[in-house]
Amino acid sequence: MNPNQGQTEAWNGGESVHYVSHADRYDRQLAPFTEALLKHVHLGPNDTVLDIGCGCGVTTLQAARRARAALGVDISHPLVGIARDRAQAAAADNVEFVVADAQTQGFDEGHFDAIISQFGSMFFDDPEGAFTNLRRALVPGGRAAFITWQELDANDWLMVVGRAVERFAELPDLGGLAGGAGMFALKHPDEITALLTGVGFTNISVEPVSTTILLAGGAGLDESVDFLLGMGMVRGLLGRLDRDQREAALDEIRATLAEHYEAGLGVRLGAAGWLVSAHN
Repeated sequence: MNPNQGQTEAWNGGESVHYVSHADRYDRQLAPFTEALLKHVHLGPNDTVLDIGCGCGVTTLQAARRARAALGVDISHPLVGIARDRAQAAAADNVEFVVADAQTQGFDEGHFDAIISQFGSMFFDDPEGAFTNLRRALVPGGRAAFITWQELDANDWLMVVGRAVERFAELPDLGGLAGGAGMFALKHPDEITALLTGVGFTNISVEPVSTTILLAGGAGLDESVDFLLGMGMVRGLLGRLDRDQREAALDEIRATLAEHYEAGLGVRLGAAGWLVSAHN
């Protein structure tokens, strides 16, 4: 099996559909994390930036406005296609997007001043190899900054589903490095620190980022419900239930989202991530 083959197949298949269909909504939903990431990394006009797991390109494009040049890398052809269209529409001539696996891509050694990632660094099947490759691509003294998810139960927006499902079925063990690549692979600060230390990063910091998000970027209630239910992880959780259990869970999910809906604003819920920073 090729490195990251499972992730490559997923993000060039069904997993990409929801993101392509709702790219702008994802951008608005995750905006508080994007702001925290870019504020923390302190990009300057002479910096060259690598964005790993760039998705539809919002973080890369925002980084490029602050930096000399930015390269966005993702394994998903559909998502990179959206990113390229956005760059063209913005006439951003200091941005490039490529379809590649950051775990194995042959980046020029010591080329980038900064590496960033917003929820894209948790999907490597060989984390040590991936972060070794990424550190090699940094200039001496270069910095890396990543946003990863905290545990499921720290994220109210996902526990709306989690609480509804666990009335009928035990929730699976979602992540940690031992669980393999996935949304919650980097949910443990001690594992993150050990991983980065082991491949040679220094000055490692893992800080909590707790915020509120607007589900589906501030859509109406019905659209917000449909958005949440369309996410791959949510589909997986609901797939653990039989038909009657699923219907009961869906009723509870909708009722909970309705309780958090603010007219003219959207469904506001808590979200929690880790802001990870390190130096080469």
